[in-house]
Amino acid sequence: MNIERLSASLLTGVNPTATPGIKPQKESLTEAFSGMVEQAMSNLNDKQLASDQAVESLAVGDADNLHTVMIRTSEAQLTLDLALQLRNKGLEAYNEVKNMQF
Repeated sequence: MNIERLSASLLTGVNPTATPGIKPQKESLTEAFSGMVEQAMSNLNDKQLASDQAVESLAVGDADNLHTVMIRTSEAQLTLDLALQLRNKGLEAYNEVKNMQF
């Protein structure tokens, strides 16, 4: 899914992967965001598990090469770093809104 379709789906509340010819159900922006966060956390967990399995197979001696293990651990680290940065930015935005005076 590309960025344009994703942003359009967030703004309109329509599922961009819906089957053509079938009228998609509208979902709220909160539900769309919640689904994206859930999918991202699932992806993060999958990357971490793949990294753990690769390191374990290297330790046991089942890994074919070190290159694959390093790629998986780097992917897991980058995914975790991205998740932490998004969390930090979200908390900054929340605190900024919380401190606004109306």
